[in-house]
Amino acid sequence: SSDVCSSDLDIDISIGVFNACHATFTYAVDKAQKYRAESTLNTIGAFDTLYPLKAKYNAHGTYLRNIFKPDLYHSQTKTRFNSRSKDVFYENGIPLYRVSIKNDYKRQDAIVPDAKYPSSNDLLTTAAEIAWHINQIGNCDFEQYSFNGKRYSLSKLTTVGYENLTTPHFSGRALKCRYELEVLDDAEAGFLLDKDEPIYFWLLQDKTTHAYFFARALVENTPFGQLEALTTKIEVKP
Repeated sequence: SSDVCSSDLDIDISIGVFNACHATFTYAVDKAQKYRAESTLNTIGAFDTLYPLKAKYNAHGTYLRNIFKPDLYHSQTKTRFNSRSKDVFYENGIPLYRVSIKNDYKRQDAIVPDAKYPSSNDLLTTAAEIAWHINQIGNCDFEQYSFNGKRYSLSKLTTVGYENLTTPHFSGRALKCRYELEVLDDAEAGFLLDKDEPIYFWLLQDKTTHAYFFARALVENTPFGQLEALTTKIEVKP
């Protein structure tokens, strides 16, 4: 493989009394200074009966040192009543236009990024930047602006400290971090999250590669109660 490093995670998400969702996250950077990030989310069980959602997201582009520049971001979501997709096309990390499809109705819109924000990357690229930062620097102190094609948001990541962590799948000395997504222009944060609700997450180090990987996340308050995400399977390559 030409990958410098990559990780594949399987994640189970419980929300209140529900075993609610299964998610995956894949992230890789290669020797040609290209990166890719992919994520899926599927509701399961009783939660799927009540609030069905199937979602796929992917992004790819280039990176130089710690600067990530997307070429393309794609999202696809399906709920009980709607099917949507969105593609955002970039040049040198700057968004040019988006193509949106909702229930077979297609539209294309030019994008005019706001020059006051230093980055207009998609949120999945920001997740790849965060993973890269944590593994290069060894802490969670990071801020980045993101842009979904309509609104900007600010991801704020801070190091809380170290704690012993034991889940049904992994255990060890974990780096604990706090993540806040500040959606600018007073927009809503999206599915299940209030815009000011922090996410706490715990990172463990892979015993072979010593790379950090996401092991647990906790959101204290959602409309359905506490949300917990646990990584059930991880494959890390140096």
